[in-house]
Amino acid sequence: MKSFKLKRSLFFILFLLNIITLSAQDKPDTVIMSNGEKRTGKVVSVKEDAIKFIYKGETLEYEFKKSEINKIEFASGRTEIINNSNNSEAASTSTAADRKGRIAILPFEFITNDSALNPNTMAEQLQNDSYLSIKENTHGLQLQDPITTNSLLAKNGISYANIKSKTPKEMAILLGVENVVYGMANVTNKGTSSYGSGISTYNGKETDKKDSKKATGTVYNSNNATTVINYETKIGLNFYNDQGTSLYSESRNSFGTAFDAYHATINYLIKRCPFGSKVKN
Repeated sequence: MKSFKLKRSLFFILFLLNIITLSAQDKPDTVIMSNGEKRTGKVVSVKEDAIKFIYKGETLEYEFKKSEINKIEFASGRTEIINNSNNSEAASTSTAADRKGRIAILPFEFITNDSALNPNTMAEQLQNDSYLSIKENTHGLQLQDPITTNSLLAKNGISYANIKSKTPKEMAILLGVENVVYGMANVTNKGTSSYGSGISTYNGKETDKKDSKKATGTVYNSNNATTVINYETKIGLNFYNDQGTSLYSESRNSFGTAFDAYHATINYLIKRCPFGSKVKN
């Protein structure tokens, strides 16, 4: 009799364990992105810089970069923090007094139809050019180096793709600055133009024979042709403070069709921002 009761108890325990196991298997993993978006499914594998993931009810495998993930809540109940967006160095230590007079320039939003131009490279190039222009054409500001800015963004899981996941106020506090600059560049390849020229030159001398002058010499011909790419460029700049207030928002089409025409446009806009050299105090 005791043996029968013992077997029944063991059977009941095994039955409960099986139910718990099946229930755990049915529960999905949840990946919480840096922008707050939740994705439910199954984490297939975790690599050094990315995870492989299958959405619930699907079979297609996706790969998410770790730099875009806040944390993973596994079905087992374990939580793995990938990027702690609520614990940034700037947000935890900066005060309004610390941020006073400081300004940071974000990587630009770069839009183009030219596949030869790398958007990420150009985003940082324009950021750096704006940094140099602000340094030269403004007053009363303490600039944050772009390397420091980009390092803080990376530590907080913010990339070019999700840079707008935070409000200007949140971004300024995160970076530890009073003012933050957002830039946009739209560069359109309009095709090529060719310019050519044919030049004939005469190198000769005159001879005097029996009262008549004769000219002798050599004709030289040269043909020069140049092909250039024509670009149409528009630059936009937006300045915000650490209260989220818009201080300046302007855009301008670049003059000329050269690729580097944006330099003059950035200088023009920055000189006319609230801190610019063209603004009367």
